[in-house]
Amino acid sequence: MSVSDRVELFGLVGIILLAAAVAGAPAFGWGSCSTVLGRGLEPRTSTGAQILPGDGFSAGWKKTGPARTFISQDLFNHIDGGAELFLEFGFVRLLVQAYGDGSSELTAAVYEMESASAALGIYLMKMGKETPFPEIAARNSSEDAQLTILKGRSFIQIDNFGDKPAPRGTAVALANALLAGLPDEKPGPILDRLPTDNRVPGSERLIRGPYGLQPYFTFGEGDILQLNGKTYAALAEYKAADGSKYNHLIVPYPDPATASAALEFLRLNLDPYLKVVETSPAAFTFIDFQKKYGTVVLAGNVLDIRFKMSALR
Repeated sequence: MSVSDRVELFGLVGIILLAAAVAGAPAFGWGSCSTVLGRGLEPRTSTGAQILPGDGFSAGWKKTGPARTFISQDLFNHIDGGAELFLEFGFVRLLVQAYGDGSSELTAAVYEMESASAALGIYLMKMGKETPFPEIAARNSSEDAQLTILKGRSFIQIDNFGDKPAPRGTAVALANALLAGLPDEKPGPILDRLPTDNRVPGSERLIRGPYGLQPYFTFGEGDILQLNGKTYAALAEYKAADGSKYNHLIVPYPDPATASAALEFLRLNLDPYLKVVETSPAAFTFIDFQKKYGTVVLAGNVLDIRFKMSALR
């Protein structure tokens, strides 16, 4: 190869890597290498998925094919409905690897998120009623058919959907072998802003945009809270003195000016089914179509929002 040919080749590699960086699709993650050749070519075959356990994590078990890698918008090719939530929280890459022993099969799906907070947000949305297997070496909510696991910035699901399910011990062995290769990382303290008194255990959620907020309440269209894919809000359910339940949402913005602008945006674009019954420069009260109350209060850089209240408090 001539000098000019080598220069042209290395220039092309640089362009590919630069394009991947601009598009937000990392060429490297979890300490391993993955080939990035642009969108529309997924699923790719991973070229360096060292985090995935190899053959023999349990006697007689081995990989049944190459690992598949999905990045960015390619996630829609793997998840039929629901990819939007992952992208909203900050999805980076997904590795999928199937394992078998000749009669049963397990499939590991490892979602790399942009931060531990992003991974926690997805886990809280997907865990259902948290039912951990204590023998798994990380936070998890599991049943025999599926293990749902959180560690650092990784959200993991291990499926055991075959006609002949694998033993629970084998699924757990795969989970722990996988966890051993993943770095740990603590999420941000956003959930600590939620009051603890009368909070319903297990109701805590992180919100980062309209897809996460929609199942709980409709304040308006689009990014009605002006989170802009950057700000995390903390949500939980609470028990009132009369036995009814309501929701409490805490939204800490970067600064008071941003919070104030978000309050005005919400006030001006509130869903037409919500009727404002009282207003002031730093707060307003509304009533929804079920005749339940909500309040929005600005305090410094924080919006304190309560909704689905049977009575004002």
